[in-house]
Amino acid sequence: MEFVISNVKLLFGEELECKKGLALLIKDELIKDIIPESQLPATVKVIDGNGGFLAPGLIDLHIHMMWDGSLNPVQTSETEGYEQMLIRAVANCQTYLHHGITTVRDIGSIDDIALHVAKGIKRGLISGPDVIASGKTLTMTGGHDPFWARFVDGKEEALKGVREQIFKGAEVIKVSSTGGVYGRIEGEQVGNAELSLEEQEVICNEAHRFGLKVASHAIGRDGIHNSILAGVDTIEHGHFLDDELVALMEERNTAWIPTLFVYKQIATQEGIPSYARDKAEEIVSIHRNAFESYFNRNILIGAGSDAGSPCTSHRALLDELYTMYEMIPDAKEVLKTATVNAGKILGHDVGQIKEGYRANLILLKENPLECLSNLESIKMVVIRGKVLMKYTNNNLEMKAE
Repeated sequence: MEFVISNVKLLFGEELECKKGLALLIKDELIKDIIPESQLPATVKVIDGNGGFLAPGLIDLHIHMMWDGSLNPVQTSETEGYEQMLIRAVANCQTYLHHGITTVRDIGSIDDIALHVAKGIKRGLISGPDVIASGKTLTMTGGHDPFWARFVDGKEEALKGVREQIFKGAEVIKVSSTGGVYGRIEGEQVGNAELSLEEQEVICNEAHRFGLKVASHAIGRDGIHNSILAGVDTIEHGHFLDDELVALMEERNTAWIPTLFVYKQIATQEGIPSYARDKAEEIVSIHRNAFESYFNRNILIGAGSDAGSPCTSHRALLDELYTMYEMIPDAKEVLKTATVNAGKILGHDVGQIKEGYRANLILLKENPLECLSNLESIKMVVIRGKVLMKYTNNNLEMKAE
């Protein structure tokens, strides 16, 4: 399939530079060329962007597609069978697309559901964003989020666990390096280190040998430190980052996915399980201080919403960006966390309007660099080089162009 998108303002390249007078030639799922408006090819279909702003599709680096974003998603999943959880995951993938989220990284799903959804999307059986999924997480026995864990204890089990997930088709490996706020009612604290340094080293070495990145759930300091030393690629959450840890991340090119919005939700929303709310209240200000202190350091920061978690919908990537902006009022740098930075963190040619990059795009009526809420003014979504949907007078038209 080949077509041109013209009459747009491009948010181009690594700096999301607003450029006029250029058109995009899309072919075989990629941005084939960026050409002057005066040189549009005569034989190729042209889509008129009506003067809108063409931006990279958004990337959410931390989701759980089979969770429902209710007050207590674990409780919901415990009452649903496998088939209903699978249907919910597929439905949530449509929500991502409707909100311009064209790539997601799912790092934790019961029974490897996200792996099956990712395969279905790749085969063209269902529509959805590009999905990079871990399936089950690698967790110590009794550790964080046991409902979707593959328990590993010791280096041999860690090696077997990572190989199992690779065999199943995982494209990222998720580890639980510390306890968490939500997931277990008793016996879990955010400051507790769980998987050891040695276990994580085995996991990272094997994952990297197969070309996969490793994401680490890490809130407390000791667990963060272990994860960085072991060679993980991303620290998820990272509440207790400090100067020493950030310097180590800079040295080792470790990225950070802070997931700010979800913890604010857990700390403030009525009806959240009390054990989780109490823990979140204790650390949400620490989280904010870390983000404000280290946003401008030499580490890649990517946007992740933890979508599906308590009171965190599957469009919550937008809420994550708005939360970042409240702390760091720089629209371009914040937007880069869900586009340019996120693509670099994934190690994929995605997240930029650039020749040779994946044609995952959103056409917006207004400029998101002037106001981030303009990300909600979607007029068209392009996924894998196909126009999937258009919005006309606020009505959605599904497409397969």
